[in-house]
Amino acid sequence: MPFAGIDIGSTMTKVVIVDEKQKILAAHIGPTGAEHRHLALKVTEDTLGKVGLGFDHLDFIVATGYGRINVPFADKQITEITCHARGIRSLFPTAKIIIDIGGQ
Repeated sequence: MPFAGIDIGSTMTKVVIVDEKQKILAAHIGPTGAEHRHLALKVTEDTLGKVGLGFDHLDFIVATGYGRINVPFADKQITEITCHARGIRSLFPTAKIIIDIGGQ
C-alpha cells in the first residue's frame, strides 16, 4: 500500500505519495498560506486524486515541517531535521553534511 509524506513549511507545502518500492506516484508543491489544517487535508486529497486513490488506500502518513502539528490525520509527526537526516542517509549514505535553506 502507498504512503504519504506531507511537509507543511513556513512558505511552501509539499505532499508526496510513494509506493512500497519508494516510487513516486504523485506529488504537490504549492504555497502554504494560513490555514494549515485545511490546506493539508485539501492538498493531500488532491494529490491522491491524481492517481485515483483516497485516504483509505494509504498505509501510513507522516507529517513534517513547521506546520506538522496541524496535520491531525498523520500517523506520525517528525521534525524536518530528522527527515532530512534519514532521507540523505538513504540517498547518499556517505554524506556528512546537510544544508537546509528554509523559508524563514
